[in-house]
Amino acid sequence: MKIAILTQPLRTNFGGILQNYALQTVLKRMGHEPITVDYDCVYPWWRWMLGYFKSLVMRTRHHIQYPHYGRSGQENLNRFIHEKITTTKPEVTITKELLESLHPDAILVGSDQVWSPWCNVPIKYLGNMFLDFWPDFPGKRVAYAASFGGGEWIYTPEQDKLCGELAKKFDAISVREASGVQLCKEYFGVEATHVLDPTLLLTARDYELLLPQQQNETNTLLAYVLDIFPEKVAFLEKVSKKYNLELKIKGANDDISWDDSIEGWLSDIRDAAMVVTDSFHGSVFAIQFHRPFLSIVNKRRGAERFISLLSKLDLEDRLVDDVTTYEPTDSAIDWNEVDTRLVKEREMSMEFLKEALG
Repeated sequence: MKIAILTQPLRTNFGGILQNYALQTVLKRMGHEPITVDYDCVYPWWRWMLGYFKSLVMRTRHHIQYPHYGRSGQENLNRFIHEKITTTKPEVTITKELLESLHPDAILVGSDQVWSPWCNVPIKYLGNMFLDFWPDFPGKRVAYAASFGGGEWIYTPEQDKLCGELAKKFDAISVREASGVQLCKEYFGVEATHVLDPTLLLTARDYELLLPQQQNETNTLLAYVLDIFPEKVAFLEKVSKKYNLELKIKGANDDISWDDSIEGWLSDIRDAAMVVTDSFHGSVFAIQFHRPFLSIVNKRRGAERFISLLSKLDLEDRLVDDVTTYEPTDSAIDWNEVDTRLVKEREMSMEFLKEALG
């Protein structure tokens, strides 16, 4: 089956790139032919300037190529995308004509925050994620691990009406967070299944095969931080001191370095003595590689995704709700129990995909 995938733009987002890689890998193993629509919005000049000055202040490289369409100029990430993910040529809009040229038997929306209004500006991009550009598409319409970005309903009445009508045309819907099941039922009037993020459909061994070197565990506390502020830095320093670890803070998006890569990011997590992160996918890969970790709840970007995943795996004690009051514990993670739960959840998620595309 030919499957066209719509997801968030493949920019300088390690987790966003890897979730699409994982989903394509799974679909290919199932015998399908997936292709991701490689689109991104065009940045206005002021957005480019903002990113440029930020890069100067933070002493990082600027990755937005203006007036080129909004794809990252980071060579290593682009290399991974081109080598590991099947994509269309770069596009700035999603149209019926574009999708028709791919001759898809199914269109799959997901994963990541594809149904979050905040991640799809202006409204036309949110509508795209419900296939508004092809309302009479004759093939299968499937959402896999779609995320609303949080547990609260933030759609405008206009978005509610448009997306609700289109959601009812889907053949199968699954969501990444447990709260998404209720949101779909209450506001769209459709049933949804709670599934794993695509990155968890693969195993640690699958990711090890991407890495050029064997594990070399370090005495490092890796802090992969999306939103940095003084209180968070103080917390990271406190944790590193408690466990006598060398603190290594790694940024994301415009704050990544020119030499960063998917392989390097995965290796840093795998080889760290401990991981502390406010990133959902940072938490995912700490779990994949069995690294002791703490997940700082990122309320601005959506706390529900952390809570939803860690509660499935009985890891709620790894959540840090407030860095100013949290006290690190010495409790060890029972990785055998985590893996047992993960295998069960993986089987259920794979069953959804098989039935939805069958």
